[in-house]
Amino acid sequence: MSINANEVVTQMLKAAKQVFAEKWPETQRYAESEITLFTERFIDIEKLRMSGEITEARAKSHIEFQKQSWQTVLLAIQGMSLLLVEEAITAALNAVKDMINTAVGFALL
Repeated sequence: MSINANEVVTQMLKAAKQVFAEKWPETQRYAESEITLFTERFIDIEKLRMSGEITEARAKSHIEFQKQSWQTVLLAIQGMSLLLVEEAITAALNAVKDMINTAVGFALL
């Protein structure tokens, strides 16, 4: 199964938007940017996994780094709490968890 970038972005944005609720106007631009980066990372991991160039541990490390990056960006927005940011990231990733895990062939998320 190949990752459909548009579907991943759409599902992640929808999940994040529901969590951010009234803060969505201030976070939308940042969420869109970070979700696009996440999606690119998923696609890279899928390709590297198919060619045998990346281990599960290394792939998970890449995803953890991306999550920390997104968290840092969102926490820089005034009025954002760590709990809200973590909840939004978790919701966005859970929205595509099955699709991504199936595509890479292991439990990445």
